[in-house]
Amino acid sequence: MQTITLKISEITIDDKQIFDRYLRLSDLRVSELNFTNFFMWRDYYKISYSVVNDFLCIMSVMESGVPFCFFPIGDYKRIDELKCTLYIMREHFAEMGWNFVMKRVSTQQLSILETLGLCFKSGEDRDNFDYLYSVGSLSTLAGKKLDGKRNHINKFKKLYSFEYEKITASNIPDCKDILEKWCIQRNYTESDSLIAERKANLDLLENYESLELEGAIIKVDGVPQAFTIGEQLSSDTVVIHIEKANAEIHGLYPLINQQFLANQWSHMEYVNREQDLGLEGLRKAKLSYNPASFVEKYTVELC
Repeated sequence: MQTITLKISEITIDDKQIFDRYLRLSDLRVSELNFTNFFMWRDYYKISYSVVNDFLCIMSVMESGVPFCFFPIGDYKRIDELKCTLYIMREHFAEMGWNFVMKRVSTQQLSILETLGLCFKSGEDRDNFDYLYSVGSLSTLAGKKLDGKRNHINKFKKLYSFEYEKITASNIPDCKDILEKWCIQRNYTESDSLIAERKANLDLLENYESLELEGAIIKVDGVPQAFTIGEQLSSDTVVIHIEKANAEIHGLYPLINQQFLANQWSHMEYVNREQDLGLEGLRKAKLSYNPASFVEKYTVELC
């Protein structure tokens, strides 16, 4: 095979149009596969990208950890070009002295890989499964399984008054203040992951309008106490990027979750609330909202 030198670029805010064009072609429900996610986590995961055979190839080369790439993103009907792209990416990894590993590969992408006639092995990545919920269910909290969530919200409403506001440039400072208090409550300076999360969230807030996001703030008794931000992920699914609230106010998290979907996303069928990262408490919390299904993901290596 002829050696192809890849033009590898770091992500900047100006790349949104490029990413969006390819991501619309694939129409996947995977939480990572949107420009906002790649942009806000670009420094932590050391994200770079290259366009190969009109497929978007995204790589992560962290200082610690195994270099990996995402499954190429583009028009999956172009089977021959996709197969060639995978070979080129494998060759690039070999030239760098890395094992060719693809992570966060969805079930849909895995089935496409199976049609290419390539030898590969795959392993389930349960900690990174996305939780997919019915927007109708979480926006109304109807049904016995969500009794507890309704009760939390009803208790909140008895104790407090609240206002719901869409996020605009004028209240971004309120979001930053809520975020900072959330981080301080968790002693973020003692945790590398929380330091990275704080920076990713600030990068998103500082580029809120350029990223074309939707968000909301909840004021409790006149004071901003929670905010959430999301965007359309696929043709029928919204993804929630950030949800931060004062945990000392009982029922505030269920309230902002329900209000955001009811006010701004009722036209969508599903909401992707991302993964639990294998954290026991987070897994329990996400399961308590009665997910409709999971977006399964796999780690793949070509033979």
